[in-house]
Amino acid sequence: MTSDDFEYYTDKDFEWTGVLNLYLGSEFPNKKGTTFRIDVLIAENIEEPELSILKSFGQSWTWGEDRRIKAFELLEFQYIDKRLIFDFRTMRKSRKYDEIKYFLFDLGAGIEIEGNKIKEIQVRELK
Repeated sequence: MTSDDFEYYTDKDFEWTGVLNLYLGSEFPNKKGTTFRIDVLIAENIEEPELSILKSFGQSWTWGEDRRIKAFELLEFQYIDKRLIFDFRTMRKSRKYDEIKYFLFDLGAGIEIEGNKIKEIQVRELK
């Protein structure tokens, strides 16, 4: 478990991304070693240069008060029919915070900046 004795962003800080309307929390116990998929349907197609950036984002995403906590290892990234598919393994898990939600907040903010929109989010455990 990570040290989570700090105050982080609130849901209200990221309400504008629309993520909270599409993601209510994972339906599986996310703990160290859990493999899971984040499947995000977006409104408009993404061009190849942006896909490289999104893959890199998934590989290097960190969070925390100093952005030094690496919660996930990216196992695979795919783009199929306006769907961004990230397969992750949890490396570090906070007792206090939902890192998947924070990843989605950051992803949603980046997609919105590019003029696109998240239409659907699915998160499920991989066996």
